Amino acid sequence: MSEIKRTLLETSSVDGMPGWETRLYLIEYPAGADGGGHWHPVVGLGYVVSGSIVSAFGDDAPETFTAGQSFKDPANIMHTISRNASTTEPMSFIIAYTVKTGEPNTVYAVLGQ
Repeated sequence: MSEIKRTLLETSSVDGMPGWETRLYLIEYPAGADGGGHWHPVVGLGYVVSGSIVSAFGDDAPETFTAGQSFKDPANIMHTISRNASTTEPMSFIIAYTVKTGEPNTVYAVLGQ
């Protein structure tokens, strides 16, 4: 199976907040891909461009977001499910994070640890 592709589209400093920047990404999941097992130190705001994504944080029930819907990735909670809802079609979304310059917007972890 192909890997999830994460493309940084734009980075911009934040006026009035020295040392902070906003990053805009295009995330592309191949059919059946699951990117769960990570968390975000800051909130992410996303928009599904094509397909559908199934998402859950911690022990929350999974939610499905489809093309044209926006979503929020909360901060500091494990993103346990982040899966393309389709086993036959790709899915893509854009997402923005405002973080301290040089700090990660996503931290990858092994589930169960």
